[in-house]
Amino acid sequence: MAQRSLTVAVISPEARVREQIASSVEENPDISALWTLADYPGPLELTRLREARSGCIVFLDFSDPVRATRVASELDQNYPLASMVAVQAGNGPQGLIELMQLGIREVITIPVSPVEVNEALQRASRKLRRETESREQFADIHAFLPARPGSGATTAAVHSAAAAARLSAEPVLLIDFDLRLGMTSFLLKLHCQNSILDALALSGQLESTLWDQMVSHREGLDILGSAPMEFDRRFPDEGAIGVLEFASRRYRNICVDLPGEMRKHELDTLHLSKNIFLVCTSEVGTLHMAKRKAEMLQSLGMQNRVSVVLNRVQSRGSMEIRDIEQVLRLPVLHTLPAADSEIVAATASAVALEGNSPISAAMEHLARRMTGVIPSADPTAQKTKPRRFIDFFSVTPIREVRKAR
Repeated sequence: MAQRSLTVAVISPEARVREQIASSVEENPDISALWTLADYPGPLELTRLREARSGCIVFLDFSDPVRATRVASELDQNYPLASMVAVQAGNGPQGLIELMQLGIREVITIPVSPVEVNEALQRASRKLRRETESREQFADIHAFLPARPGSGATTAAVHSAAAAARLSAEPVLLIDFDLRLGMTSFLLKLHCQNSILDALALSGQLESTLWDQMVSHREGLDILGSAPMEFDRRFPDEGAIGVLEFASRRYRNICVDLPGEMRKHELDTLHLSKNIFLVCTSEVGTLHMAKRKAEMLQSLGMQNRVSVVLNRVQSRGSMEIRDIEQVLRLPVLHTLPAADSEIVAATASAVALEGNSPISAAMEHLARRMTGVIPSADPTAQKTKPRRFIDFFSVTPIREVRKAR
């Protein structure tokens, strides 16, 4: 898509808002047409947007949320070449999720800032361009989302990513998107001076030499590790997508450890992910939080990419898998046995879990799902596997077939 043929539409009942946005973008050389609408258009009036054959960026004023939502829903369902920017007076976390359910990824606030308008325009046009290009050039992104802090998502992300690197015999990238309290650098004893915050801050300027200075290495696994606790440090809203786009040109598989706060950079990552692993335990409070996350992911249209990783499963006394699936309305495709001593030992040595133990085999099984690498058919290789391999997982052949369909 040629950016110079973009059309911008501004929909707002407020003349001042229309004028401020229009004046902010009218000198942009990438825009071929600028439309302003003083009222919220109906479905018939919106058909004019089809004239913008190379794409349209729509600035939509949410001062009347009911009418704006109707317009946004129509655009989201029937106008794939329209990318929306919400214009509103406030921006709380729940409001952001509701906007994302309407297909909106960008928000600017009132009073309107020309800088904010143009930055949102650039991000929206990049999103539009990505959606019209082939997805073949992008990596497979695997997001690990905890039901609640302490569910074990970071442990699952680190050790399954390391297993994926071993299985695929090519570098796998692990990104720690827990920007405040990430644990990857601690678990792997990384001492790189740069962190994920540096990559986010430079997301629009990344190049190979700079990237190599930011990434740490552990036997085939590249890690963009967690940052020190710099609570006052800010990063650009579009940084997460910029980092993922750059990394996608260098890696086939990317694992992302998320904090589970459902902030914008997490939602952006989830939208780009091939697999979303919701990590939880069978503890009642954790399952309650997992259900809330599952419902949110369903409302965002992501349910077909979500599966449950049930952590710290005991051989006796655990809640039945089918009962957990009924509660969450999601398949439990992976279980991780309780293995505190092995995980502590691996952390103390700053190494990934490896070998024939139940927890190592479980991590390898998860890695195989990410990479698509199937077990060797060599009889000798089969002998090296644990004696009762199937006991380590809740997955049955029937469940695997059902998921594949």
